Amino acid sequence: MPTNRPLVFVDLDDTLFQTARKMTAGDVRFVATRDIEGNPNGYMSPVQKQFIDWLLATADVVPVTARSVEAYSRVQLPFTQGAICAHGGVILSADNVLDEDWHARMTDELAHVQGRLDGLSATTLQIGEELGYSLRGWVVEEVGLKHYIVTKHNGQDDAVLHAVLAEVRKRDLLDGLYVHGNGNNLAFLPDALRKQRAVQEWIDRDMAIHGERPRMGFGDSISDLGFMTQCHWWATPRRGQLADRVAEVLVHE
Repeated sequence: MPTNRPLVFVDLDDTLFQTARKMTAGDVRFVATRDIEGNPNGYMSPVQKQFIDWLLATADVVPVTARSVEAYSRVQLPFTQGAICAHGGVILSADNVLDEDWHARMTDELAHVQGRLDGLSATTLQIGEELGYSLRGWVVEEVGLKHYIVTKHNGQDDAVLHAVLAEVRKRDLLDGLYVHGNGNNLAFLPDALRKQRAVQEWIDRDMAIHGERPRMGFGDSISDLGFMTQCHWWATPRRGQLADRVAEVLVHE
């Protein structure tokens, strides 16, 4: 049945909330996420909380996140439409059940990297050790399917990840993979794994049910731009990777 409610696709981390270290001391904070022990580890400012409250009241909101399904389950915001997780590798229904059709498609398209990602993750950590950096990393996996690699530093400057990435590229280890880097987050992803593809699948299904309706996209990272451009309008927080790049290229040229 057609609906007049807009369809909104929104990134989570650093778009709707962030860690405490990215907020000004003394700011009013609303808990948005918790760690695996149940302790708060992500917060909204009052403006962010007002924004998401408005979105949820007026639109059908679909989170589009790099988070695993488990990490997404620790988000405290009351989403009701389902979600896209793992950089587009997982589609969840409104009751947070895995979409089997999409999972089957990803299983086929990611089959060629299943024997590679664990080794590359270990090699990346070894490179960090050789360079004198303390890193942690893992392979994001859902329902037995390996999706992508995450590497983070342990309390050092974000620049160490640039040095690690440069050495990984120097050793020609990224054939068939692309890179997402933002702050303390370095990810190596198979070419088939993209938020944009999952969002387009969602849009196709939504149009079959509701027809054309207004679509909006929100995200902070350059890698979010792909799914955002599937929408009629898109926007980004004024502080973030995408905003910095726009300012660098268009405002300060």
